[in-house]
Amino acid sequence: MKLPSSKGSINCRPDQLQAPMHSLNKWLFGFCAGCIALCALAQPYPVKAVRVIVSSAAGGPVDTAARVITEKLAAAWHQPFTVENRPGAGEIIGTELVARAAPDGYTLLVVSLNVVTINPAVFAKLPYDPIHSFASIALTTINPMVLVANIKAPFNTMRELIEAAKARPGEISYSTPGLATSNHIAAEWLAAETGIRLFHIPYKGGPAAATAILSGDVPFGVVSLVQALPLVKGGTAKAIAVTTAKRTGLAPEWPTIAESGVPSFDAAVRAAMFAPAGTPKIVVARLNTEVNRILQLPDVRDRFASMGVEPMGSTPEELDALIAKLRAQIERVVERAKIKVE
Repeated sequence: MKLPSSKGSINCRPDQLQAPMHSLNKWLFGFCAGCIALCALAQPYPVKAVRVIVSSAAGGPVDTAARVITEKLAAAWHQPFTVENRPGAGEIIGTELVARAAPDGYTLLVVSLNVVTINPAVFAKLPYDPIHSFASIALTTINPMVLVANIKAPFNTMRELIEAAKARPGEISYSTPGLATSNHIAAEWLAAETGIRLFHIPYKGGPAAATAILSGDVPFGVVSLVQALPLVKGGTAKAIAVTTAKRTGLAPEWPTIAESGVPSFDAAVRAAMFAPAGTPKIVVARLNTEVNRILQLPDVRDRFASMGVEPMGSTPEELDALIAKLRAQIERVVERAKIKVE
């Protein structure tokens, strides 16, 4: 084959032209793929129904908060947001589903931070990567826990409880909704920080743990704020201390564990919204902005207060930093208390 040239002619065989043509085809393919991706990102979000997976049972604080938020998202963006409850196995079932979903913003997860903080510390193996499987969107709510005592228990304050436990190491029992729950971790964290030994009795769920306190089967327990409020306000139990670093606005008269000589103590059931890892940043940013706006609405704050939870909000980066901090704290507590789930 002969090609004309200003400097004469160049002799080329057909096979010598294949390499440059192959490179050109690869470049054109990459260019077209990039254009398609840019066009996809340029489309408004959402343009179809969004599934929101909740890894806990219907009716609980995390589920109810998710439904409040998704109702507002649907109203703002005129697209359906459908909540699907996939509870079980320490919130692993629903969490795994989202970890394997397409990273397009149309499958989201609202879940307690336990799945990325407690679960990695207590389970030998997980079907998702707690660090790399998700894109953080925003911290949504915080549900404080409360050390609640039987009305006849021989202690009324955190200091009196610690003194009683030191006088009878390992003899004072307490109830929680189950092994390796946030409540259990909080109690073991308290024991480690104050040098006391307590006897853990796990029950099947929060109502059973609260009933054990009221009946006197245990002198105290760690229950959610929404469970503690009617018990204490009704005079059937007494609040010893709240587990969060700051007093809750829902019961500002109740002291915190941090005020009672454990300044670093800050335990709660925190919930957040996530997307599968790889979800476009523009989608994550839009969700973050809208969720934070919703969390500040007066009617949303009122509905949350009725459930004993408080709205939070955060940037994705703030949520990532919080998760890393909590994970490190919980790993130390779990190691000291030798907590494991088979």
